[in-house]
Amino acid sequence: MYTPSPFIFACFGYLFLVTLPLSAASRIATPDGIPFWNRMGFNPINPTIVLVPGAFHVEKIMDLLSYQLLEAGYPTETLGLVTVNQPELTIKDDAALIDKVLHKLIEEQKKEVVMYLHSYAGFPGSTAIKGFSKAERQAVGKRGGILGLIYQSAFIPQPGNTLRAMIGGSYAPWQDANTETGLINVIDAKTTFYADVNEPLADKAVKLILPQSLLSFNTPSDQTYYGHSAYDHRRIYLHTKQDQALPPFAQDAFVAGSGTTWHVEKLDTSHSPFLSEAPRLAALVVNTAKAFEATYHH
Repeated sequence: MYTPSPFIFACFGYLFLVTLPLSAASRIATPDGIPFWNRMGFNPINPTIVLVPGAFHVEKIMDLLSYQLLEAGYPTETLGLVTVNQPELTIKDDAALIDKVLHKLIEEQKKEVVMYLHSYAGFPGSTAIKGFSKAERQAVGKRGGILGLIYQSAFIPQPGNTLRAMIGGSYAPWQDANTETGLINVIDAKTTFYADVNEPLADKAVKLILPQSLLSFNTPSDQTYYGHSAYDHRRIYLHTKQDQALPPFAQDAFVAGSGTTWHVEKLDTSHSPFLSEAPRLAALVVNTAKAFEATYHH
């Protein structure tokens, strides 16, 4: 069970905040006996939004966006990647984690999902989505699957790419790579990730930042699947115009070099709109999920 985060309580004073799969959430009742998920307002028929934060970030960083999505009627599943603060792990381990979660949601629970991949998560996510699209599953009589892809200021790798190569072959000025520990630390995380995030939220977000595995920046990507025809008209790139972690020109290059077509939405935010513009971002995610769903009814 994913427990409420002091991060959210301290910043927003919400009475409660949890992000649970329906199987757990439905067992929690409010004092008047109404199931927790019904009180929150999310509809079990709506697709689950799978939120995957990028490097250096833990899953709690998505709490506010998750809360907004729950209020809008959309269940969420947030996973923190295993290469955060784990020097021996690589992109392959992160991809295995995402694959495991997708297998649970889609193969076991027959759910429809929308992928929200932030920054580095584009690397393992692009591999892990193999075979999980709704279109592929529908074609062989299976229920559930990925309706579409949302990449937020995310890497769009080609097979064999490393993250380090995609940022020019060396580490960014805000990255302090330590070959002895096998970890990369962030220099000035507030400016890099949260330049437009208000206080005290920005300070609290900085305290959640952890080092990232060096290996995750230097392990080549396996085969990628965002370009599969199953995602034609079902892939969107959220371009963050004030981004100081992945500059706009880099995001443009990722899209242009992907070899496929993306619908691009430009957000006037830093690298973390899930904190600085959570209500608006949630509305965009919901509208995108509805647009993805609509493509299956034509």
